[in-house]
This record gives sequence, structure tokens and C-alpha cells, in this order.
Amino acid sequence: MKIEIELQNFPSFKLSSDQDLILFLIRNELLGTKFINQLSEIGFDTSFFSVELGTAILSLMGFNNRTDVLWQWYYEILDSYVLRVNLKDYTGVNVLAFDFYIALRIRLNDEKLKRE
Repeated sequence: MKIEIELQNFPSFKLSSDQDLILFLIRNELLGTKFINQLSEIGFDTSFFSVELGTAILSLMGFNNRTDVLWQWYYEILDSYVLRVNLKDYTGVNVLAFDFYIALRIRLNDEKLKRE
């Protein structure tokens, strides 16, 4: 099944639709996590409201073996990027999403090198 998605305005070079979808999911993961963290800070119980996009992101990236170590790293990286999200700066969020994507690609490459 082919999914048609609206291409996002990420860095000024052409990305494949798969990469664009991953960036879209990462951007929404960052924004959603920021929102949930802010609700939690003001006292809301957010345990029932988080949206988990990590499985989709890691699967689309090519992480076939999603170990506990990988998940721990993923959430640590996610938290570090979420701290830098400025909800008023749309372009800045896109830049963070792209940086996050690059961090994931580096991790994936490192894991492939370890298996060889």
C-alpha cells in the first residue's frame, strides 16, 4: 500500500518520501513529548495520554533489533532534544527533527558496523 503524504519543508534539499515521513514522525514525537512534559509539570497525570511514535520511527529507520539498550538511548536522546524545542519556532523544530534523524542514522550505522 502506498501512502501519499504531504512533503514537509525540511532542509533545502530533496528527501525521499520515506525520509520525509520519518522526519514528520520525529517532529510529532518531539512536539507531543514536549506537550506531555508541560502537562506533567503543571500537575496533570499524563500516563494515559502519551503517543508512542518511537516504534514506527525506529522500524522505518531500519532498526530491526530494538533492544532495551536501544530504547534507553532513544528516550535519553529524545529527552535531550525535547528540552531544546521552542514551540514558537516552527523552523527550529524542523531543524531539531532533522538533527534527531541524523543521530538515529549514526546509531543505526554504528550498530551495523558492530554486527560486521
